[in-house]
Amino acid sequence: MSNIIQLSDFIGEYKLPDNKYFDKQPYLDKYEKEYLVNCLGAELYKLFIADLVGGVPQSQIYLDIYNEFQEDNNNCVRQSEGMVKALVEVVYFYIIRDLAVSKTNTGVVFNDNETAKGPFYSGFNIVESYNEGIKNLREIQWYICDNSTNYPDYNGQYLSYNAGL
Repeated sequence: MSNIIQLSDFIGEYKLPDNKYFDKQPYLDKYEKEYLVNCLGAELYKLFIADLVGGVPQSQIYLDIYNEFQEDNNNCVRQSEGMVKALVEVVYFYIIRDLAVSKTNTGVVFNDNETAKGPFYSGFNIVESYNEGIKNLREIQWYICDNSTNYPDYNGQYLSYNAGL
């Protein structure tokens, strides 16, 4: 069960298509945990999750990385849109990517319709969504490193951008 994001968080440009035959909740459960463990490290992830009440952290050190922030740093501005937005952006990528294909007994095939255009031809590229999520998570990692005395259990892993499908 996802602890932070819910299907109701997918709004605006991240609104998910209605498809009663496609279960989206497993994506939230899998990728929320996977990306938070990689972002924070296993121990800090456990501490962060233990501090949640109703999906929101209670301690200030966790609120600082959960909420959006903007920080001046050596003539640069570091900013994150917040953990919820970052996770929505990453999970959106995986859901939309898999909605575009069907897994059959002969292999994976693209869902196609003569009059439909896939997400890669629309004004919003799903890879951009993924990369925005990674950017936000990397900014959270920067914040943790910049305030390392507050996060001694940090062991975040390198999060890489996606160059395309």
